[in-house]
Amino acid sequence: MQLYHVKPRREPIEAVIRVPGSKSMSNRAFLLAALSPEPVTLYHLLESQDTIYMARALSQVGVFIDWDTKTEVALVKGGRRPTGKNHFFVGNAGTAMRFLVSYLALGEGEFVIDGDERMRERPIEDLLVALRELGVSVASENGNGCPPVRVEAKGVEGGQCHLPGEKSSQYLSSLLMAAPLFFRETEIRVEGELASKPYADMTIAMMAHFGVKVRQDGYEKFFIEPAVYHSPGKYLIEADASSASYFLAMGAILGGEVRLEGIGSESLQGDSRFAYVLQQMGCEVEYQPQAVVLRSEGKLKGIDVDLNAMPDLVPTLAVVALFAEGKTRIHNVANLRIKECDRLSALATEFQRIGAQVEEGSDYLVVSGGGNYHGAQLRTYQDHRMAMAFSLIGLKVEGIVVENPACVSKSFPHYFEYFEKIVEARQRLILPS
Repeated sequence: MQLYHVKPRREPIEAVIRVPGSKSMSNRAFLLAALSPEPVTLYHLLESQDTIYMARALSQVGVFIDWDTKTEVALVKGGRRPTGKNHFFVGNAGTAMRFLVSYLALGEGEFVIDGDERMRERPIEDLLVALRELGVSVASENGNGCPPVRVEAKGVEGGQCHLPGEKSSQYLSSLLMAAPLFFRETEIRVEGELASKPYADMTIAMMAHFGVKVRQDGYEKFFIEPAVYHSPGKYLIEADASSASYFLAMGAILGGEVRLEGIGSESLQGDSRFAYVLQQMGCEVEYQPQAVVLRSEGKLKGIDVDLNAMPDLVPTLAVVALFAEGKTRIHNVANLRIKECDRLSALATEFQRIGAQVEEGSDYLVVSGGGNYHGAQLRTYQDHRMAMAFSLIGLKVEGIVVENPACVSKSFPHYFEYFEKIVEARQRLILPS
């Protein structure tokens, strides 16, 4: 087993950082470009396991993708409906699995989308039920509501469908992006509270960049008329706000100043608001249109926060909470249990290994900060967010070892290179240099 031994750092940090492109935006951009009749050039495109799986699947059905990973630029020529008989493997890439199901339904043929062991445990039945309401022949092959998924595609009639909102906004995003190519107007009715609303907002905003507008009645009803996507010619992917959160957390924990480039007040990503959460804990925050600056003295206080809009950042905040005075309660995050791992359970279990006091509930986590922690070997559960978050513990706790660090390749393959450069820097650092 591969292990990463974290080197502690005692000094404050001063860094200017631009992380790679957003995973969420990259996979949405790939799909929207594939649906556009004209060529699209994507810039600052993230190269990671999830985006590679997405590009590979689209290529299998004839979408032309010329991707220069060194320059982070890809030329995409799509515009054709998927046809034939194909089997796709997407690992544990949730966005690829969910987005592709609706996309493949637009075509004509027989398609099976499968993933790894964990993906075969992640629910997708809510999306399949909605597609069946719209006239699609689609089913979980094992009959358990999880992948692999079989799609017998003949195009999508459209009409009205219902979608439970609590588990994942990705189901909604999948339907929204495909719906302009349905045969008639579609109304998507979301039942219950929609999880992770900013991701739905991101999808709608990106669709507008590609020439398609969505009408909505709050987050309960969405209306999409048949339409044709139009290439914006060039499309720039923002820096990944989720990946950036770890460096904001480093600044909060250690003190100093961190400036993140490519994410600011104009960002489409809900996770770009994470600095405001850290501000509640005692940091000083400045937002600019394309950047965010965080300053900290390393003195933090616990907070009570609803992170339903930023579920991917729960592990990051939970680690920051270890070093804050008092208790931090993170709630309304039940959907963390169906992510790459059961993140609430994983955080509670691994925090206990270092001697932390933590309470796990059905949709919440309470972390008591300021404890006397000790070193431990921490499991990552093959989850990139666990690996990156747990590395932060080792900044102030001797003897932290992170198992399977390579799992960060899912979203941020070079994370530990960035991490080490910041830990070892003795002067103001600019990344990438």
